Amino acid sequence: MPVDIPLLGARTALWLVAQLHLFFAAFVLGAPIFIVFCEYLGMRTRDARYERLARETSKVVAIAYSLTAIFGVLFAFVLMGPYQPITNYLFKALYPVWALYGLFILLETLCMYVYWYTWEPLARTPARKRAHIGIGILLNVLGTVVMLLMNAVGGFMNTPPRPLETASLWAMVNNASWWPLNLHRFLGNIVFGGFVVALFAAFMFLFAKKDEDRAFYDWMGYTGNLIGVGALLTMPLAGYVLSKELFHYDAQLATFMMADKLSGYFVMQGLLVVLLFLGANFYIWLSMQRIEGGLRFTPHMKTVFTVLLAGGIVWVVPQNFFPDLLAKPPEGMSEQAFILPERFTFLGLMVAKALAVTAIIIMTFVTYLLYRRARATGSIRWGRIDPMGQYVLIFIPAVAVYLMGLMGAIRELTRMDYHIYGAVKDVTPYWYTVTLGHSSIMSAVSTVLFFALLAFIFWVGFVVSKAHE
Repeated sequence: MPVDIPLLGARTALWLVAQLHLFFAAFVLGAPIFIVFCEYLGMRTRDARYERLARETSKVVAIAYSLTAIFGVLFAFVLMGPYQPITNYLFKALYPVWALYGLFILLETLCMYVYWYTWEPLARTPARKRAHIGIGILLNVLGTVVMLLMNAVGGFMNTPPRPLETASLWAMVNNASWWPLNLHRFLGNIVFGGFVVALFAAFMFLFAKKDEDRAFYDWMGYTGNLIGVGALLTMPLAGYVLSKELFHYDAQLATFMMADKLSGYFVMQGLLVVLLFLGANFYIWLSMQRIEGGLRFTPHMKTVFTVLLAGGIVWVVPQNFFPDLLAKPPEGMSEQAFILPERFTFLGLMVAKALAVTAIIIMTFVTYLLYRRARATGSIRWGRIDPMGQYVLIFIPAVAVYLMGLMGAIRELTRMDYHIYGAVKDVTPYWYTVTLGHSSIMSAVSTVLFFALLAFIFWVGFVVSKAHE
């Protein structure tokens, strides 16, 4: 019998350290893409704001690297204790993948420190600046390879090749869900990086004492949110591709996710995604205030939010309200009480969901088009936004981080009572599928811990350091 962890339990301890490691890993993989792009824009446009944005975000990433490594080590220690048998199995089956992972982690870390500490020396001439951007591109390539290697392990656990006994190493790596998972997580990391940059900007805006700093962080928050929302618009398609591959691999996986014990998770997912879109649209409407003459577009806001709310309601309404396929109504209640009335049955169909998502995305485009129209006809007064806009920029990343945690739980729980689906059973005391309530609490706790650690990074890296300048 594997050892357990007192007080928390093995699953809870592993869940927390693994989730925090993944949160920081997503940030240090997604943010450098954003950073290098902004550094390039700064060189091309000679706009000093892009250079400052890239450099300040790099400072946050440099500090976050340490916490990523710390939680990675904690994750490994917890995994090798209570879950030693499956850990040994994975290391034996995919040893070359783990060896490459260690090598590329080392190379990525070295490249990151070279990128950060050569910023000043390589900024003196255009040729040196291009070399520095080249180092940043190499950093992103190395980070992407690290992501691909870990996705191979995660994908292997969900969709191992068949028959597994005779499968080659490449067949284990290039499993059915590997490339869809790569696409989903790559886009998700960009969303995550953009929103955390917006969170950092909101934090700094609220602490800023100078008008020029508030103007810069207002612009930075808008830019980070724009990148996050732009990548967010692609996520439903990436999620569909991943779900489609899981269905083709084994229809039981898709049924378990969408119609059985995990179906409630997707109702929660729909609600959270709707909140993200509502927050993003609300922030842009608040941003109209900083544009001269922008308030004349305000009457259109009611129409946009009416469609967003209607689409959101359709998205989250399930076909029935049973927790799984085998659930029965309580004694004395009819089954009809847990099923949508016949005239509303269409709300639970995928056609209605697809139309609702399409309407939400179109309305978000309309909001941004109106904002661009306002910008074209009036000058922007950065820093003149309602402070409520900064709290919205905190709300959006909070929902995004929580959603990322919940979707990670779905991906892991899809295996049911297997460590490796269909091949290696989970024989620990925690083999069962946890409830949505339990997963929601775990995601909330890990989100709060992540935000607390980010606040500490922002405070130490910028507030405390600037106080002594």
